[in-house]
Amino acid sequence: MQRKTFRIEQMMTSNERRRATAAPAHDLVALHDLVTRQKQDLAALIHDGKQRRMTLAAGELGAAVESMEKATHDILKSAEGIDAQARKLSTTSDDNVQALSRSIQSQVAEIYEACNFQDLAGQRIGKVIELLSMMEIRLAAMLSPEDAATSAATESEDRLLNGPKLDGASGHISQREIDQLFG
Repeated sequence: MQRKTFRIEQMMTSNERRRATAAPAHDLVALHDLVTRQKQDLAALIHDGKQRRMTLAAGELGAAVESMEKATHDILKSAEGIDAQARKLSTTSDDNVQALSRSIQSQVAEIYEACNFQDLAGQRIGKVIELLSMMEIRLAAMLSPEDAATSAATESEDRLLNGPKLDGASGHISQREIDQLFG
């Protein structure tokens, strides 16, 4: 009978091959237990009850990008209003008012330039979202559904505060309810 040599065996020395094939049963049990624990840890890493943690983290990052976009839009809209009013001031004959107008317009230009952070931050966060999604898919593919369910069931129920709610997320109090509480 002809024996095939697999690539991993080719990389091992003859002594390593002898030790691997003659491993005592208790070493194999320990290895099995280690692999089982690692699979459970991986399942806990990617699952949080019904939802996948990395998907949730990607959603949080996406919400942060949306919040930055909205804030940047509001800042730029206000800066445009200030700039328009400063241009009106520059048409007066008073030299002091014209100098003040130019100073205001210069500072508005600095606001425009500073708001470029949002685009760069959004691009960087987009790359992180892609990486999280790819890692989650690969980790989930390594695990069987039973491992993921076991891990989710054994995970601690202690939760940290979750911060701002994502659109459509449950379990958060609305701003209106907070206003009524303090109003």
